[in-house]
Amino acid sequence: MSNIEDEVKISLWRRGYLVMESSPIERVIFPKEDIFFEDYYQKLFHYRFRRLLSDILQIKSEEKIDLNLLLTRWKWEEIEEFWNFLLKCDIISCKDGIYFFNYPFVDNFGETLEWFIAELLKREFLIPVMWGIKLKEVKGGGDFDILGLLEGKFMYIECKTSPPNNVRLRDLWEFLRRREVLKPKVTIFFIDTTLKVERNIIDNISSLFSRRFSFKEELKVEKLKEGIYSLNNSLYIMQSKGDLVRNFQIIFRNFLDGSD
Repeated sequence: MSNIEDEVKISLWRRGYLVMESSPIERVIFPKEDIFFEDYYQKLFHYRFRRLLSDILQIKSEEKIDLNLLLTRWKWEEIEEFWNFLLKCDIISCKDGIYFFNYPFVDNFGETLEWFIAELLKREFLIPVMWGIKLKEVKGGGDFDILGLLEGKFMYIECKTSPPNNVRLRDLWEFLRRREVLKPKVTIFFIDTTLKVERNIIDNISSLFSRRFSFKEELKVEKLKEGIYSLNNSLYIMQSKGDLVRNFQIIFRNFLDGSD
């Protein structure tokens, strides 16, 4: 484990939590050769590239990719550059006119997104961070997508790849429960979509929040910019609208300006 992960692990240990698992790297989609790694990381900043990978995972049958089915969701000119890159770095391959996805055991984009956001936080902000964490002795399940330390303050990030109308109330309730258990100073619900989230995400979280914390905390929702919402300057909803690094800066500034 790297030193940057050790800082988070030690902070959890001080709170009495034991890390059972973290960083399931075997479930992350990577280029087969290291020479493509940096280009791959940079391409993950593109929303369309992330959505293409997610769509491939949804439509593939074992390792086979139905390109015709994929093109019912995309125009070829939208994906041609990304598609050729995936071929070049051997994430997909072609034999006898049939396309194959070379990670047949990976069935969703979740862990890859978690890894990418954690990598972004480490590289761009020098934030100590862990991802894909399972904690012992957390009632109802101790699965946390990303945990980090923002200027010494504990941070929890939940990542969702589903469109807003596919995020269940139960998922949002469990997200709030994990936040309540761990008590991070700042929490970010990152949903990798450009679709509207006001009804399915923000209204539902607000409703669940009032039910769960009605006697503890009054919820104030503020729109910081398109795709970023602050709930009491400690819980944030963030979409894939605009530059990801800039979006995190806006959240961090809002939180740190209002923190003790």
